[in-house]
Formats: sequence, structure tokens, C-alpha cells
Amino acid sequence: MQHLIIPPAEPLRRYICRYVFVRAEGSTDTMPPPADDPRFINGKHVQPLLPNYGSFIFLKNVTAEVAGTQTAEMMLLGPNRTTLALTTVSGWFEGMMMDFRPGGMHALLGINLQQLAEQVLTVSDCAGRGLETCDRIFKSTSRHEDTAPLLDNFFLSRLPEKEAPHYTCIRHAIAACDRAEGALSAAKMADAACLGERQFLRIFRRYVGIPPKQFIRLRRFHRTLQDMQQQAAKGKPIDLLATVLRHGYYDLSHAALEFQQMGCVSPGQFRMLGIPLSDDFSVFFA
Repeated sequence: MQHLIIPPAEPLRRYICRYVFVRAEGSTDTMPPPADDPRFINGKHVQPLLPNYGSFIFLKNVTAEVAGTQTAEMMLLGPNRTTLALTTVSGWFEGMMMDFRPGGMHALLGINLQQLAEQVLTVSDCAGRGLETCDRIFKSTSRHEDTAPLLDNFFLSRLPEKEAPHYTCIRHAIAACDRAEGALSAAKMADAACLGERQFLRIFRRYVGIPPKQFIRLRRFHRTLQDMQQQAAKGKPIDLLATVLRHGYYDLSHAALEFQQMGCVSPGQFRMLGIPLSDDFSVFFA
């Protein structure tokens, strides 16, 4: 299994995290999956997708299924709060995931993310938004190094000349949430955005797709995973109790409950999994 991570063009980085290309070695049609590889179940490649703020999943030479939706087209994953399973029906996986930052999909495509939350849609479901162009770009290029600049050009053409005031407010609120390490109320986020609480709630759900309280939980979950990943990358033993306390959990039981609800594993089990591939931990390998 090979993967390649390419950052988007600089002006897009406040909207898109990165492009993650994944390709199995060998031919998709002729190379059978190894029997001892835990990523394959009953001959199908299964990839966990952790909770995120909206993603595009591009597919090439495979048929895949996410949350009961099976297709060979590009899929649009709305903001979700629980782990989903990406299953490639033909066994070997070749594709790409593009993770958006909170509000990034709304800013670039004008999608009301509250309506998209917890949904998986195909290109056909979202006609007229330019997603057909994205799908065509990915399927028509053979080198991933060529795909990323073409996708950049598409999104740069949709880049607003001036950042929308509401998106600026949302980014200020998210920055305040990050500085507080998850210990911030929705009311305090509204204050950071210089908006009334009701107005903030309405705008936040339209841009980000989930309520602020759910966002705070998800952000804390992501930041805890990132901390664990950084400790592991340095070769240090992970002190789970110190890590979860540092990010606003009351104790290990509190962290374990949220990890099970959102990641389907305990903190200790996640520690034994592979390193995530994206900033928002939407893709990781067992």
C-alpha cells in the first residue's frame, strides 16, 4: 500500500487540509488481496473514516461503499460525528481523499453543511456544483503529482475575492476553541465571533454542519489524537492519563467514552493503530 500527501496551494490552505492519495501496489483487477492483511475483510478492503468536517472521496478503477452508498463515482462526505467504514468492493483501493477544514466546503462551494451533515452523496446527487469537474480531473490523470495542481486550479477559480465576514467570525471562534484546549463553552465561542449566541448557532451550523457543543467535543478528540501521534512519532511512550487531562477530559473514563462514541476504539486501542494520514484524522490504517 502506498500513499502520497500533497498540500493544496497556499491560498487554499485555510479551506482545505491536504490531498491524500492512496494506491495499492499492483493491478486493481488482477492482484488478489493478501489473506493475512487486516485491512481486508472477506476479500474487501475496509478503511475506517474518522469523524471530520466534510470530505471528498475520489475513486479510480474500484467500486466502493460508504454508509450504504455504493458507487464508482466521487463521493461527498458531509460533516460526521462517528466513524464510517469505506469498503472497496473490488478489493484493492486506489483513490484520494480531500479533507476540508471546518467551514471550508461552504466557503468554496456554497454548500449548507447543516443539510449535508451525516450524509454521503455521489456526484450525481450534487449536480451543478462543479463536482463533475473534480471527478473528471482525478480519473483523467495518471500521476498524482499532476492531479493536485489541477484540483488547485479548480478551487482557486472558486476562491472568493474577499473572505465572507461570517466565515471570518467562525474562524475566530474556532481559534478561541483551540486556544482553550476544548475547555470553552458555545457562549464563549459566540463572544469570540462577536455574534449573539442565537445568531452564532445558526451561522455555525450552516458553515460547519454541527452544533458548537458537538464541534468542541470533536475538536478535543482530534487534538488528543494529534498529541498522541506526535508523541509516538518522537518515540516517546504515550502517557494516556496526562494526555487526555491536557486536552480537557475529566479522566480516562471520560476520554474512553468519547473515543468509543466517535472513534469506535478506546484511547489505548487507538495508540496501537497506525499513524493517521490527515490533519483531521479522516484516514488511518490498521
